[in-house]
Amino acid sequence: MQIDIIGAGALGLLFGGKLAASGVPVRFWTRTAEQAEKLNKEGIRLTEADGSTTFVNGKRLKAFPAGESGVPDRAAEWLVLTTKQRHIDAKLLSFLKQIVGPETKVVCFQNGIGHLELIGKALPGIPLYAAITTEGAKRLDECSVNRAGQGTTQIGANGDMADLESHAESFVKLLVKAGFTALLSKDIGREVYRKLLINAVINPLTALWRLNNGQLLENDERMGLLQQLCDEGLQVYEAYGIPHDADMFNQIVKVCRSTSTNISSMLKDVQQGAPTEIDQINGKIVEMARSKGVAVPGHEMVWRLVRAL
Repeated sequence: MQIDIIGAGALGLLFGGKLAASGVPVRFWTRTAEQAEKLNKEGIRLTEADGSTTFVNGKRLKAFPAGESGVPDRAAEWLVLTTKQRHIDAKLLSFLKQIVGPETKVVCFQNGIGHLELIGKALPGIPLYAAITTEGAKRLDECSVNRAGQGTTQIGANGDMADLESHAESFVKLLVKAGFTALLSKDIGREVYRKLLINAVINPLTALWRLNNGQLLENDERMGLLQQLCDEGLQVYEAYGIPHDADMFNQIVKVCRSTSTNISSMLKDVQQGAPTEIDQINGKIVEMARSKGVAVPGHEMVWRLVRAL
């Protein structure tokens, strides 16, 4: 068994670190040679929400800079892609083509939509899975990560690959053994669109107003915009026949409450002066709406405002 982690940001360090701590051989592919060197030398320091700390010795993992270390002698059974969607470019796709093997299966942890089709075209015939997680993590430095609290991770086969569920079950078992709450989803597409709507409602407002998730519920004006973005998104889903729960707005409010102190990934990007995923989230809803002639003024507004930050 060999697992490749592509991207050693917060999620990559969290999942890769806990898998390595459970005894699974893990190989990190990082954006910089400096981070790879530090991981090999210092390992990973992982702090749980209760304050307990796990140190993963550098000898229990391997790390290489992506695209600068050649092709590994042995392809991984599982390739876990934890980069942000905006980093999935031609260079990364070319690198993935080089390191996958005939037995490799790919798990994608990205927000938004569109990336699964992009990766599927680049890696024809490679089993592709989507991962939806509510795990929260914050990378402190190149080797340290804090887990904000235990979430749930769902794994499901993409599109017409539903016959590959047995492989997904084996990956779920690895995650459970490593200390995650993980389960197999038989309708991951529905979960992808559910998370897309949740992110499209919460993330841009937190980024624009510089608020924690829970602060979105503090007054009627904020609640009104939450409702508007939710309603518009559901109109788009109905136009496409995308199934959704009847209580989506209540679910969004529940997410705001359960993650009340969390800072959304989009707000983190704005604070750090980094590009956001607004194009892959609200931009995709706007694109879908325009194709069907559905008016989504709220999503149009937040999409343009966040892009202008």
